[in-house]
Amino acid sequence: MNDERRARLNKWVKQQHSGQQIRETDQAYFSHVLSVAELSAKGGQLCYEIGLCHDLLEDTVVSKESLDIALQDCGYKKVVRKHIVNCVVDLTDEFTKERYPNLSKKKRKEMEAKRLLKIQPDAQTVKYADLIFNANWVLEHDKDGAKKYLNKKLWLLKELDKGDVALRKKAIKLLKNGLGK
Repeated sequence: MNDERRARLNKWVKQQHSGQQIRETDQAYFSHVLSVAELSAKGGQLCYEIGLCHDLLEDTVVSKESLDIALQDCGYKKVVRKHIVNCVVDLTDEFTKERYPNLSKKKRKEMEAKRLLKIQPDAQTVKYADLIFNANWVLEHDKDGAKKYLNKKLWLLKELDKGDVALRKKAIKLLKNGLGK
């Protein structure tokens, strides 16, 4: 049943990201969320689902309510749906330009980093996987901005320590290697 639920969720998430591509590539955006889900899977019982859904609220028209309905339609129980949705909310940027137009980008980024330190362990695990994917992308497609990006994310990872230990270590190692440390 778990595989069947995941297959239905994969199909639904893929539909939500339909037409989106990973910047500077010809890859469908769904390949990003699928990679994050697969990387996250060993970090917690629901980390696969959280990873698969982690960008829905930011990058699609999906709302918390419609995500919950989709999870219910896929066969997930209420307590499980609530955890997945709450973690996806944790992983959705709160301090955006649209919500806080009077704050500088630097201040918004600072506030967002502080907020991330308080998110649930499963959400932190998915964040590690997302950082791994994004760091690899930056190293391949944005060499000019890589050092700044990797340094910022390395600082964040040093503080973001409630998720899966092995995945966090993998992320830190990747960032350090990317920086030549």
